Amino acid sequence: MTSHQKQENDLVLKGESYKHFINAIRSPATRIGYENSLRRYLNFLKLKEVDDLLSNQHPRYIESQIIGYIMSLRESDVSQGTIKYLVAPIFTFYQLNDVVLNRKKVARYFGEYKKVVKDTAYTTDQIQVALQNADARTRMIILILSSTGCRVGALPALTLGNLTKLPSYGLYRIVFYEGSNNEMYTFTTRETAQTGVENYLLYRKRSGENISFNEKTQQWEPLDTPLIRQQFDVSDLLQVKHPKPMKLNTLRNVLATHLIRCGLRTIEHPTAPRSTKRVRKSVSLSKGFRKRAISLFIEAGLNHEIRELICDHATGLDAAYFRP
Repeated sequence: MTSHQKQENDLVLKGESYKHFINAIRSPATRIGYENSLRRYLNFLKLKEVDDLLSNQHPRYIESQIIGYIMSLRESDVSQGTIKYLVAPIFTFYQLNDVVLNRKKVARYFGEYKKVVKDTAYTTDQIQVALQNADARTRMIILILSSTGCRVGALPALTLGNLTKLPSYGLYRIVFYEGSNNEMYTFTTRETAQTGVENYLLYRKRSGENISFNEKTQQWEPLDTPLIRQQFDVSDLLQVKHPKPMKLNTLRNVLATHLIRCGLRTIEHPTAPRSTKRVRKSVSLSKGFRKRAISLFIEAGLNHEIRELICDHATGLDAAYFRP
């Protein structure tokens, strides 16, 4: 982590304007992304408090600040898509705090769309290499990502209650974003169920964690136990018996580190002095799995509507994810 990133993470988000903003975001995964974008914007403006964003509420002044932020991102060669992703939470923040901005004017500064890299999906051979050297937890993460095509942001919130085994098929039904407007379900493969989910949960049970499989309901219990837990010391019974959910940033770091060790990913540092720009790869860390799964569904001739339901996919996005 660079000192620039650490400075962003150290910013404590609080205040009335922040409450108006964050309490309106329903999805936990979206909330994390919006918070990170807000921290990045505060760091650009050299502000310490969220309420300081409203110290001058004149729309033209705020628009000029956002445009300045966009231009700094463009100068750092940030893609148009990423700029839109980073700016959207800022617009939402001001909207929820009753500041009306001219979004169309600001959007004209996003720049021209261009592909920064030629993105591809992970191949079957690459996934096999990654699985060969993975521990039980990382193996399950890779198998769920590559078999269901889910977004990596959906994993940390999963509990044992989100999984139901279908014994006739030897696989699991997984419910993502349960209880939210984005709730959807999909299915694992048999390999994911047996060598991924069950292998990992049985390891935790052998280590002394109080979990068990209920044959009547075909679910692991207790239902509110996190599916992907933080690493623990097997000799520390207190740690073993009190699982804590794995955070998204930690999950990303674990996955990236493992892929680097397997030779499927390399660390590339910016060449410019004191640059904090992220060097993009041809295969996205997590979307590479999602693109592969969706591509396999398309090549297999899976019904279009069914594919969208089990991948939480919007109509018209096939071209962005199909990598035959």
